[in-house]
Order: sequence, then structure tokens, then C-alpha cells
Amino acid sequence: ADLKAQAGKKRNRTYIVKPDASCQGRGIMLTRNVDDIGPSDDCIVQQYIAKPYLVNGYKFDLRVYVLVASCDPLRIYLHREGLARFCTEPYQEPTSKNVSHSFMHLTNYAINKHNENFVFNESAEEGGQGSKWSHTAFREYLREHGADPDEIWGRIADVCVKTIIAAQPILAHTYHMCLPDADPESSTCFEVLGFDVLLDHKLRPWLVEVNHSPSFTCDTPLDYDIKFTVIGEAITLMNINPEDKRRFNKIQRMRHLKR
Repeated sequence: ADLKAQAGKKRNRTYIVKPDASCQGRGIMLTRNVDDIGPSDDCIVQQYIAKPYLVNGYKFDLRVYVLVASCDPLRIYLHREGLARFCTEPYQEPTSKNVSHSFMHLTNYAINKHNENFVFNESAEEGGQGSKWSHTAFREYLREHGADPDEIWGRIADVCVKTIIAAQPILAHTYHMCLPDADPESSTCFEVLGFDVLLDHKLRPWLVEVNHSPSFTCDTPLDYDIKFTVIGEAITLMNINPEDKRRFNKIQRMRHLKR
């Protein structure tokens, strides 16, 4: 009812509908009519950003890797490198005739890799070629086109940090419920999240979604270079060593003996 009431105020809006608990673009659709969405459907509905920032006429999003090293106290690290993932058909604003064109509107790699227009990167050193770019190459593109990449990345960082802050209370509560005897001086667990961020035509960042288990599949040298570094630096920052596991297992055994 709330969705229909909101949609009734501005009839020219387009909505993107995502099924609950799905991934890799499965089941996503665009609609300009909220009556297409059943009241009992388990899904998430977002207003579609109809005027995205384009690179060479193509829509894209940014996969930003965020390490949550601790939830209480909250410690977050944003990896400076990541992926810009492009659609494989030139963008046009959504109409009733093109809303079903997934290769134009959806940036998911799992969808676009099946298009014959998808271009695989052949070298990690050439991060500004193909249907995936490195963040380094995209920042250079922004600089060449008169934008300030540092200012834009600061806005993206704000989006990521504020999103995690919003979830921090429930994260901390769950953490202490599951691990009441955890060492307060060190984190017993961590998570690498994949934030998908879209820039609009004014270069304002919008959060599309947060992936709690981002894919680390490496189909290209660029994938391998970036994802290997993300994982490696996460392990380095967490200072993981075998002694931590032995200490944790000892604490767990002591807990079981007390029961």
C-alpha cells in the first residue's frame, strides 16, 4: 500500500525489483507499473536511478570492498582498489519498450558476461579496458574528464561507513550473544563485504546493495590481481596466525566443560 501510494505521486518513475535471498542478478526486473509486483512477493523494491553517470555511453557500478575488522568497537577498512563493472549495451533511459533489456540496465557481471559484446580483460596492467575496469583506471578517467576522484571517493566512503554504522548495534548484540567470552582486545571474526555503488549524472553515490559474501571468482587477470590483494590485505590487517585459533579452541573447550 505504501509503495503504491508513493508511486501514485510520480507516475513516471521506474522501479527495480529484486527477489529476496537471491544473487548474481537472478530474478531482477524493472517495471514502471507497481501493479506488476504482487503483495505477497518476497522482494526488495528500489527506485531506479534513471540518470546514471555514463562512461563512453555505458552504465556501470562500482564494487567497493569493505573489511569489517571488529563490530565492538567498530573498525572498518575500505580497500582503495576494486572493480567498475559495465553493462554491455549503450544506455538509454528506461521506457516501456526497453525495461526488459538486462544488458542495458543491469550491471551484474553474472548477467553481462553472457552477452557477445562483453570484453574480457587480458592484462591486469590494462585496468581501463574491457567490460571491467579497476578503480585506479576509473579514477584516472574521472580526472581526465574534469572531476575530482578524491572528493567522489570520500562520498562513497561516507555511504559505506554510515551503512555499517546503521547495522552496528545488531551486529554487536549478535556477536556478544554468540561469543560472550571473546577476547575484547582482539576480534574473533571478521567479514569482507562487497558494496555496490552507483554514481548518478551529478556524480552522487547511491548504495545499490551490500553483498555479505561477494564473489572472489577470478575470470580475468584483473580479477585475480584485485581480489588476491583484497584477501591478502584483509588477512594482514587481521594479523591472523595459528596461535589465535588454538587460543579460541581452548576457550571453547573451557566453555563446554563449565556446562
